Amino acid sequence: MIRLVNLGDSSEATVQPQELAARNLQNLWLELVDPTEEELQAVSDATQVPINFLRTPLSHSLVNWRYELSFTIISFLVMQDVASTKDVYPVVLAFSKDFLVTVAPSDIQPIVNLAKQRLSKSKLDPPSFVAYCIIDEIVADNYLQIEKLESLTSEIEEEILEKTSQDTLKKIFSLKSNMVSFNKILWYERGLIFDLRKCGDTTCLTGKVRSLFDTTHEDLTRQIDIVETYREILSDAINVHLSAVSNKINLSIQSLTVVIFYLTIVTTVTSFPNTVATFFGISQFGQTDVAIIAVAILLSIVLPFVWLWRKNWLKYRNDL
Repeated sequence: MIRLVNLGDSSEATVQPQELAARNLQNLWLELVDPTEEELQAVSDATQVPINFLRTPLSHSLVNWRYELSFTIISFLVMQDVASTKDVYPVVLAFSKDFLVTVAPSDIQPIVNLAKQRLSKSKLDPPSFVAYCIIDEIVADNYLQIEKLESLTSEIEEEILEKTSQDTLKKIFSLKSNMVSFNKILWYERGLIFDLRKCGDTTCLTGKVRSLFDTTHEDLTRQIDIVETYREILSDAINVHLSAVSNKINLSIQSLTVVIFYLTIVTTVTSFPNTVATFFGISQFGQTDVAIIAVAILLSIVLPFVWLWRKNWLKYRNDL
């Protein structure tokens, strides 16, 4: 789908690919949402921007910007849900002094709509300023991802304190892996914004718009620090998990030592008469009824078994 947004009054209209050839693209925003190959080709022909620059990158970790003589191309990324996946939504922005072209999936339309609300309805918004608004809203959306990380990190800490389990450990490692990918993207995006701030005067990007990216650069720096802090918290949670498992193993060893001590006493008591009889050459020691001896031996076996069963030591536990 192709939407034409008038940068003078923020009005919108949906057009067909064949209609672009007759359109004056000055001061227009061509918004491509889940475009087809035909729509990309029509926009490429109308704007003279190579179609390969308009296609979203196949690598979903590509953050890049390209400066040409008459236009600038920016590839940016939007995280889907850092708490559950590493997947991202790629976005392409191509702008000159006359027009702006954006290529993005419909999934990030709420972010684009927020950028539209920042446009002025009474004066002309330069295409580079609109591109800045979109990028700034993408960066602002990262804070929502960070809130999810904060909530999930807090839940994991509570789980670690209440009960250690393999599922919690797997959740920690999975989340840390997602956070590494998220942090890598933030670093790439911050580098891109830094380059935009430091680039020389161009016809596409005015000095006023470049200065606006200072705040965006600060936001990305702050987000990198926050994500790194949560990664350290998860590392500490792993250490707590390992300490809890170690403590459980130590308690189990202590309890098993008590059991062995108890069984040693039982064995000594039950074997003592036979040892004495053998030492003195007595063929039969005492007149104890065979039934009493059998009951004593049976109890010496059953009682430790019952105690071990009540301690849940006779079945495998995978939560250590």
